[in-house]
Amino acid sequence: MRRREFIWALAGATAWPLAARAQRAGKVYRVGCVFFSTLANSAPYQEAFISTLHDLGYVAGQNIIYDIRSAENDRSRLPVIIDELISLKPDVLAGIEPIARVMQSKTSAIPIVMLNSGDPVAAGLVESLARPGGNVTGVSMQWAELGPKQIELLREILPGLARVAQLHDSNVLSSKLSDQITREAAHNLGIEYIPYFVADRSDIDRALADLEGRRPDAVITGGGSGLIEELLPGIVDTAVRLRIPLTVPGPRAGRRGPLIGYGPDILTAFPLAATYVDQILKGANPRDLPVQQPTKFVLVINLKTAKALGITVPPSLLARADEVIE
Repeated sequence: MRRREFIWALAGATAWPLAARAQRAGKVYRVGCVFFSTLANSAPYQEAFISTLHDLGYVAGQNIIYDIRSAENDRSRLPVIIDELISLKPDVLAGIEPIARVMQSKTSAIPIVMLNSGDPVAAGLVESLARPGGNVTGVSMQWAELGPKQIELLREILPGLARVAQLHDSNVLSSKLSDQITREAAHNLGIEYIPYFVADRSDIDRALADLEGRRPDAVITGGGSGLIEELLPGIVDTAVRLRIPLTVPGPRAGRRGPLIGYGPDILTAFPLAATYVDQILKGANPRDLPVQQPTKFVLVINLKTAKALGITVPPSLLARADEVIE
């Protein structure tokens, strides 16, 4: 999809001009999307989502209208934004796990596609991955299950690892499951576990200030969080300043300065979610569309950050890395 076409598609945020231009010969579909972080920060995800639909035959302003909104990292804005989108009578709504949860509380009639989720069963969005059973389906990235592997990778670099902190976005309902899984893994290894549940910027600021006092051996972050992704630069800067190794979920976040990035590539979730929108617009019922999970996990190691932290990464771990930043 050419950049000009993408910018035109994003104009769906002010949808009425598109509606005026839309072809009248056939059905013009309407898709409402909500992103938690700013539209600028979520632009790569929007482009991946819209360009896939474009490749499937949906042309903005001709046979589809995109209504795209941002909560600007403010959870309190979600109900109003979603009410506004529902009033536009969309054929499909789309959003990440916490947004899909608010959408589901507002409507049981409009199909909802999860752009990504930690654990949609634990979040109460679907009955099961194989048969969602309601008006929600989409993509689960298994964020809740990454904690133990993150600890395992850290132990290879820091054999004496004794205290680990984890930042959880409390807006992500599967964060409680992530906390449980990571806590159990740490306990089994004799590692002290310090969880921080954050809901906004001020919570993250307080958590980072507390880290300076507690000085854990490492910090890991939970996945599926627009909030943590938006504020990641500040988290990385604090971790490097305090000389605390930071591990984040997935390669995209891993390229932004943490020592380790491990997990599925979140960018792959959005084209996959677009195929769900396509199926629903063609008549499929979301209750019958199984939730899909990632099949590939990527390991990124940042040697520039390792040098800044005074850490030597074992050659055996570097050999297993999919990407090494030097």
